[in-house]
Formats: sequence, structure tokens, C-alpha cells
Amino acid sequence: MKNNNLPTIFCAFMLVSSLLIEANGQSYASKETETVVKKMIAAHGGYEAWKDLKTLSFSNIMHSESLPTLRFWTSSNTYDMKTRRSYQDWPIHQSYMSFDGKEAWSIDWRVGNSPKYQHSVFFYYVNLPWLTQDSNVKLGQAVKITHEAYDNPVYKVEMGFTEPPTEGKSVNDTYTLFIDSESYLLAGYEYTVSWGPLLDLMRIPKGEVFGPVRRKNNLFSTEENGLRFPVLMTTSNVETGELYGDHVLYNYVLDGDFDESRMIKPPNAIVDTVTDVRKN
Repeated sequence: MKNNNLPTIFCAFMLVSSLLIEANGQSYASKETETVVKKMIAAHGGYEAWKDLKTLSFSNIMHSESLPTLRFWTSSNTYDMKTRRSYQDWPIHQSYMSFDGKEAWSIDWRVGNSPKYQHSVFFYYVNLPWLTQDSNVKLGQAVKITHEAYDNPVYKVEMGFTEPPTEGKSVNDTYTLFIDSESYLLAGYEYTVSWGPLLDLMRIPKGEVFGPVRRKNNLFSTEENGLRFPVLMTTSNVETGELYGDHVLYNYVLDGDFDESRMIKPPNAIVDTVTDVRKN
């Protein structure tokens, strides 16, 4: 007997399937993109091991000739991986900041970037392979290319956002991932920044963004549970090759203590009230 309801049932099934894909997180431009990205995540230790992290801490040293006076930036960074709350200590600047999931505040802040922006900067540097799985991420077609910056052919994947991923980042921020075609490690990426206060600080004309800027991951560490984070990175101008900064990331601590007292705003703290809206 012919079932005239089959087209309706099929359409309903496809609708439910698409809703499940959306509910599960990011969107992929193709099955090939999904395969390449998941191989990258596996090469970095897998998603489940990363997702099970309670906390992540690390220290950072950046040297840049483009900084106006103090050409070394050093900081220690601690993140609650479930809530992505964080706090940072900047010993050379003698500055401190916290982000409690809603507000970012600082004490004696002498860093050029605002606390709202700075709280997530290094979080994205070290966790980018896994952050492709966030629910607000969209991933473009994976295209295999040769690139002058990398020894092996790489898969190029455009990464964007459907909504602002966190406080201090813009929905218009972008990443272009370059995934090694042999090891599937994240060899590097190019990124743009659209966060209004930073563009105002850099006097970038309205309607433009900062970047794209190239960051190359030169060396990775292997942690006890197999997760691989960058330990040496370089940042440069895409067009000219001018070196913007050398980065050393070290003293990774997984599942260490998170000092909840840093989530209590001290009386002398200054709350960062900037928004993504450009001033001019």
C-alpha cells in the first residue's frame, strides 16, 4: 500500500536531524571540513580529555619591538575551564585582573589592552583547536594548499562566529586555520580583531579591522594526559612578514587549584565598562 505521508515524514526527519546538528555545537561547511577538524583535535589530545579539564594555568613571555616602552610582557594565567572565569598576574607591570564570567576588573592596570579584551587573549592562543567545537562557531570548507610559512601542505579552514564568543571578543572576529596535512597539528593561523575599544586604541579607521595577523605555532608540549599546547609561537604581518612578537608559553598546570578569592571584587578594583561599540 502506498504511503502518501513518506515525503512529510522524511522532511520532518531531516528537520530534526538539522536541529540536532545545530544543538550539538558548531556548523561545518562540509563532511571533509568535519573530518579534518576532528583529526586536528585528535592530534592535540582529543576533545574529551580537554573537556574534562577543571582548570588550566600557564605562564607567558612575549617580546615585541613594536611595544612602545616595555618590550617584554609577562603574565601568569589561570582559567576555570567549565565557566571560563579567569585571573591574571602581570609581575613586570605589577598589574592584576579577574573575570568572574560577567565582569572584568583590574588593580593597577598598566597593560595597553583593556581587561575585558585581555582576559581571553591567551585562552584562545592555547585552546584554539578545541574551541572550534563551541556552539557559536562556523567552519568553512577545508582546502588543501601549499603555504610559504609551513613545511608541509596544510588544510586551510575559515573560522567565524554566529555570536560574540565571550566578553571582549566580537562576532566579526575571524580565524583562518592552517592544519598540517601530515600531523594534523594546528601549524598556525591568521586572525582579525574587530573588538571596538582595541581598534580605537590602535586608531584604526572605522569600518576596518586589525589584521589579518599571522601566528605560527613553532613547538608544542606533550602533557601527562596527552594534550598538546603551543610553547613557542611567532606573530607577524601577513603582507610584509614583519615580526610583531615572539611568545614563550610554559609551566602548564592541568587541574590545579583555582583561587576563588580572586572572584571577589576588592574595594580598590576598577571595573572595565567598555563595550564593542566604536567611539567614532
